[in-house]
Amino acid sequence: MHRKLVVIAAGAASLFASPALGQSPADQPPPELPLPDLTPASAEEEAAALVWLGGTATPFDPSAYDAASLAPLAERLGSARVIGIGEATHGSHQDQAFKAELIKQLVMSGKADVLILEANRLPAMAFDRYIREGQGDPAEAMQATAFFRIWKNDEFGGLLLWLRNWNRTAERKVRIIGVDCQDGGRDAAAALALIERHDPASATRLRGELGGLIAAMDKPRTRFVDWLVDAPLPETQRALAASQALDAWFDAAPEAARTDPGFSEARWAARTARQAFLAFEFERADADKSKADPAYFGRRDRYMGENVLAMLADSERGVVWAHDSHVMEDLPEIAEMVGFVTVGTVLREKLGEDYATVGFTWSQGAFRATRVPEGADVLKASQRQTFEPFNLPNNRPGELGHMFDRTGHKALWVDLAALPVDGPVASWAGRPYWRGWSGWIANPAIWQVTTVEMGEFPLPVRMGHDVIVWFQTISPSHLWPAPPAPPAPAP
Repeated sequence: MHRKLVVIAAGAASLFASPALGQSPADQPPPELPLPDLTPASAEEEAAALVWLGGTATPFDPSAYDAASLAPLAERLGSARVIGIGEATHGSHQDQAFKAELIKQLVMSGKADVLILEANRLPAMAFDRYIREGQGDPAEAMQATAFFRIWKNDEFGGLLLWLRNWNRTAERKVRIIGVDCQDGGRDAAAALALIERHDPASATRLRGELGGLIAAMDKPRTRFVDWLVDAPLPETQRALAASQALDAWFDAAPEAARTDPGFSEARWAARTARQAFLAFEFERADADKSKADPAYFGRRDRYMGENVLAMLADSERGVVWAHDSHVMEDLPEIAEMVGFVTVGTVLREKLGEDYATVGFTWSQGAFRATRVPEGADVLKASQRQTFEPFNLPNNRPGELGHMFDRTGHKALWVDLAALPVDGPVASWAGRPYWRGWSGWIANPAIWQVTTVEMGEFPLPVRMGHDVIVWFQTISPSHLWPAPPAPPAPAP
């Protein structure tokens, strides 16, 4: 939830706008940054691509796909140890429903046994207890403050119920893990609970230094980042130092603590608590934003990618549930040069061909998002997420939906590994197209408008994902209503 969250080609990027971009020591010239090639596809290239799509893409009925129609896609992906499955928008029904059905197929075919969520540790733990042990209320777990509202919907809730039913009789149960780091206060409290059992003196000291943060998390609907930007600076600085000491305590923990059944989970909580401070280091109004280089804006993704690798056992195979821009496995050269990463690029670097990824696109319809005008305070907007429907196009020339519209189908998926290595189709695959990406923010005034200096530009077709799934028409996700606000405290 950075104020300038870098999402390449998603309309919220700021690669070029970072004050530190291109800076170098005084005795060296700034680095030469390669601009993206924005040459559009020619009519001949698009005509050849349509012929290729007609013989290669797999069409399906967007209203009636089932296990049989998903089996070939699951088979295509199934050799990978980790599969990143995205979504073009955080607020559309079709790609989230398709993603849930594909995950079911991967589970049923033995190709996945861990669901890895772009979610914080605490709600993911509640989901895991429910699907593996039947403990807790899944609806209550989904309404937790630490779980993102974008996925408080029928699409994700239905997947949870299915996984619980699967695990009731499965020999090898599916588990759920959360790899995000946006819940630093609650994570720190969980780590402290274990330290209290084995080193009460250290726990007392650390609790005192973290006191304001942990107390804030006890209030309903309070998020870590809200506390971080609003609390007095000395309080946040003490808490940052305490989070580092908390993490270090586990590195040198006594043997009795290491044999505690809760050690691994508490160790993990300490690490994500520290990551939270670093991922949002420059969000305060009084932060020195000249130090917030583009690598900073990829810091959260780097942590999530590293967390995937750390939390996945050698024998496990995982599926990542996140946005297209998080799971994409390669980036424009300019983004790589300035140090930006995604979850997918981290996984691809470490796993190679053992990582595969699916992205989405569409042509027309509506999706949910929060309207945030240019220059508005994104953090304040994130506190009042409305998720109203937006009806915006992705079927104009230069938008990928325009190409797929011309195939004559209503939905399809295409394996980009089947692209020819040369010729007009290969050239077409290197041409830039907008994908119809939106996170939780939308601004119709700058929807899919190229502004290179702000990092807003379309991507080559072949970039980012091994497989692209397309729906001609999308509709808003089936979002659950927000719970009523807690009553105000008595005067």
